[in-house]
Amino acid sequence: YEEKYDIETHSGSKFKQIDRENSLIHLMRVNLLKRMESSINSFTLTVEKLLKRNEDLLKMIESHSSSEISEMSIVDIDIEDDEYADRLIGNKVKVLISDIDKIKWMQDIQNDILKLQELYNHAKQVTQDRDLKLQTLKNIISNKIQNPINANNKKIIIFTAFADTAMYLYEVISKEFLKYNIHSCLITGSGNNKTTFDTKDKDLNSLLTHFSPVSKEREKIDIQTQGGIDILIATDCISEGQNLQDCDLLINYDIHWNPVRVIQRFGRIDRIGSKNEIIKLVNFWPTKDLNKYIDLEDRVKNRMHLLNIGSTGDENIFENEK
Repeated sequence: YEEKYDIETHSGSKFKQIDRENSLIHLMRVNLLKRMESSINSFTLTVEKLLKRNEDLLKMIESHSSSEISEMSIVDIDIEDDEYADRLIGNKVKVLISDIDKIKWMQDIQNDILKLQELYNHAKQVTQDRDLKLQTLKNIISNKIQNPINANNKKIIIFTAFADTAMYLYEVISKEFLKYNIHSCLITGSGNNKTTFDTKDKDLNSLLTHFSPVSKEREKIDIQTQGGIDILIATDCISEGQNLQDCDLLINYDIHWNPVRVIQRFGRIDRIGSKNEIIKLVNFWPTKDLNKYIDLEDRVKNRMHLLNIGSTGDENIFENEK
């Protein structure tokens, strides 16, 4: 089997099926830890989904009768035919359940369930009050409101790569600061936008216009509306092509793997026509312990350095950080 699926690389070495599987395991581990780096809420939801998926898979295998021993081959059936749905397992790659060592696989799944359950139980204990990263964000927002960077400017953009994290932040931030008459909005690629501001239209353009009324020239289309949105929580669906330079503080609640995306995020407020004398960028980097596993900080900073060398020399928005 391994010889059949060996691939010879340019260097002449063999890239075996087991190498592919180990690479996939590493990728899955990094992606899971990246969810943890984003927020404990996103990590908890992901572990919960994995746990449910493994429990469902175990039930499916257990329900498959051991007497269903057939000489049928996977190459002889139509995997799209519903007739064989209960005999097949897998997403992209379909395998007959009867071809699997069910006892060994069930033992592996049960072991995974125990580990996932332990992770889930620990993650659930980190409530909003115990979420230090969230508390730090709230302190940054409070300080910005009490001590504006530019006079009378309370506007803040908070970027995250994950819609789950964006929803989590909105639920906390919008309630926390509404009592100070600070309105928030949530914009994600799924279109499930929300806001505490009194507006009938919650589409992307309307919310961004209420957040950045000067740059979006709101007075030309809606002269009656007073006030606006001060805190914008969004995913990268708005990281390109939006003029939001009314804002003077942008927060990366998590760092994207691609430094170009980080530049695009900051480009929403670092634009010609900004009336702010000072604009500020705040980045949340992973903890040292977590970064040892995902190596996010060095990877992104090194890519940013290469990007800076190959461009104008002014692209590195990390180099002035303390």
